[in-house]
Amino acid sequence: MMTCMIIDDEPLAVQLLESHIRQAGNLQLLHTCYHALEAHQVLKRRPVDLLFLDINMPRLSGMELVSLLPPGQKIIFTTAYSEYAVQSYEKDAVDYLLKPISFERFMKAVDKAEKWMQQPAARDTATASVFLKSGRTLVNIQFDSVLFIEGLKDYVAFHTLEEKIVVYKRMKELEESLPPYFVRVHNSYFVNTRQISRVEDNQVVIASRQIPVSEKYREPFLQKIRTGLL
Repeated sequence: MMTCMIIDDEPLAVQLLESHIRQAGNLQLLHTCYHALEAHQVLKRRPVDLLFLDINMPRLSGMELVSLLPPGQKIIFTTAYSEYAVQSYEKDAVDYLLKPISFERFMKAVDKAEKWMQQPAARDTATASVFLKSGRTLVNIQFDSVLFIEGLKDYVAFHTLEEKIVVYKRMKELEESLPPYFVRVHNSYFVNTRQISRVEDNQVVIASRQIPVSEKYREPFLQKIRTGLL
């Protein structure tokens, strides 16, 4: 059972989240706050596992609140504005839900948070590392150093500037286990958004390598990078 808190200044949005939480079965709602400043004080006294955090709030925004929270706090952003997607993933949020939030989409985010709770070490910081089993060798690799991940049938290849590490694993198995700044752009590719140098038509450029962006993943990918436009 995960403890959680709702931080949102919209009563109707709060009601919907409270209803979803009651139906979920694996969540215990400890607090509901209508202002981020109030939530900050409450969390000092009684922290929770998971925050459902609105972004646009008076006096202190959801993004500003995150900078005041302890490292590792699990957050699911809730907002009516898709342009905040990139910022939310830069904050290593578990997920980003657009209002009105369906129960199906809500549960997908909650399930993802639960998996993060079970395996927190690989995601809690931008410099987190993981051991990859490549043949008979265990290779310790920093997630931030990975440029992109390429699917090779029953294998995946982790590409860095220095090497390519091939692991016996399928792309689908990686979907829920990568840090949030890894985004799928093609059936055969995850890219590290922190390593992208350019986006050109239907491809991204990372360290001079051109990665295709398929039609299936194009719009979700673009939503996550649009706030980076000047």
